[in-house]
Amino acid sequence: MTGVKRRSFAFSLLLVVSLACGRREGAIPAAESLDDTTPQDGGTVVRRLDSDVATLNPVLATSVYDRRVDNYLFTPLVYFDQNLRVVPALAEKWDVSADGRQYTFHLNPKATFSDGTRVLASDVIFTLRKIIDPSSEAAQIASGFERVDVPNTRAIDDKTVVIAFKDAYASQLIRFNDLLVIPEHVYGKGDFRNDYASRAVGSGPYRLVRREPGREILLQRRDDYWLPKPHVERVLFKVIVDITTAWNAVKRGDIDETMITSDTWAMESRRPELQAGIDFHRFYGLNYNYIAWNGHSPLFADKRVRRALGMCVDLSSIINNLYHGTARAMSGPFTPDQWAYNPAVPVLPFDPVGARRILNDSGWFDRNGDGVLERDGKPFRFDFFVFAGSGTGLALAQVFQEELKKVGVTMNIVTLDPALMIQRVLAGNYDAAYMAWDLEPDPDPFATLHSSQFPPRGQNFVFYSNPEADRLIEAGRRELDQGKRVKIYQQLHEVLAADQPYTWTIQVSSKWAVSKRVRNVKEGRGQGLFLWYPGEFDWWIRRDQRIHDGAAAAPAASRR
Repeated sequence: MTGVKRRSFAFSLLLVVSLACGRREGAIPAAESLDDTTPQDGGTVVRRLDSDVATLNPVLATSVYDRRVDNYLFTPLVYFDQNLRVVPALAEKWDVSADGRQYTFHLNPKATFSDGTRVLASDVIFTLRKIIDPSSEAAQIASGFERVDVPNTRAIDDKTVVIAFKDAYASQLIRFNDLLVIPEHVYGKGDFRNDYASRAVGSGPYRLVRREPGREILLQRRDDYWLPKPHVERVLFKVIVDITTAWNAVKRGDIDETMITSDTWAMESRRPELQAGIDFHRFYGLNYNYIAWNGHSPLFADKRVRRALGMCVDLSSIINNLYHGTARAMSGPFTPDQWAYNPAVPVLPFDPVGARRILNDSGWFDRNGDGVLERDGKPFRFDFFVFAGSGTGLALAQVFQEELKKVGVTMNIVTLDPALMIQRVLAGNYDAAYMAWDLEPDPDPFATLHSSQFPPRGQNFVFYSNPEADRLIEAGRRELDQGKRVKIYQQLHEVLAADQPYTWTIQVSSKWAVSKRVRNVKEGRGQGLFLWYPGEFDWWIRRDQRIHDGAAAAPAASRR
């Protein structure tokens, strides 16, 4: 889950790191006419985290930030390639039974964990058991393995594992990208939920050097990695919540990449002096923004009310004024580029007058003339959570707030640190929140909208329940005929748009600034710059532009 996707504290930290480098880190140097075609090993990439990770335990990951770090430390059973095709990772090959219910994975015989021990089939079984154990609360990934047939899931030998399911699911193979294997001899000891927030032993190409919560995470390339080694020697993640602070850090050369705002894209991406040292990327990925309504709140239990509130979101104005045309309106849970999308479902209209009428029909009236609707003596007031550091998220909330005020609804905007906000939302401790989803390559919305997936079991934190939606979600994930799946999901699109468990708002094109000293940064279909193979593992830095190595190597005590 992202919000996505997150404070001035980060600025002072960047200054200290700059001094530790032993040189002044000014503007990013423009590319020189040296060899830009042959990858060179070594160097440090400094990446931004919009929010600190909640944990380094991949089973308990709750956000895209957790996964971006985990991707370096752990190897999943399968990767996605640049075109979202499933390719070998920890498993070098696999077989699927004729009925689609058994997957036999053959692990790479060279695979080892960062402590030097071999990756065993029993470690895969251990990880899977932790994922499906309710006490683990693996909300991000558990739904993909909910129907595991435990008695028939077994290790054939040290490098061969059979994972069986009670039903055949069309999207099952891609779910194994979420199975980041952990060693039983390490994670089988102590408190699984708490002892590994800042520890990690994985089979990925990097090992953990240190984590300073709220500040940074340093990773070091493994000399003994068993797949082709990445070129970059160290990866330093820096937690920088504020997007403007991050953009300024990229311009100074303090960090190498960040997402940028639509305002920055519109005003800065075409400036020649910036283009000399920064590459700008823009693309639509698998994501959308939405307003989450807590269905356990009496305010939002009625779908008519949710619809009326959604009709006060002026999407056209938001797209043009806040995003400079670099976003598109959403009508439901499937993006326009996904095969499940139903083009016949209209975007919710902006109609405050109609919204007021619906609210009156639902029993909400301004009986005392104070400008606020009330029902049963209670005014229509609620808190609206927005991620701290998200300028466009806050601006959208303010536009929404003004429109709601006109129809008699009082909305109080609350900005929260992203990690805290995600925690509050997953606990159901909120009224409404502006968030976003990064989606899987397969459009199955089971984990987020099926009634069996209320937290902590899953991520249906709007507590949506509709038997017809459940039926269609279940049918869609079991149907192996692609043509029939399309029809099922298009029907589901209609049902969800009518019920409005979310107010779907926009799909924002991703806009990134990446230092030109980092070479071979490519875009993957739907995945963007990261989390596909080889993706970030193919980045490299020319020797003459390695400006961060001293800062990354400095021990924590010397940088305080």
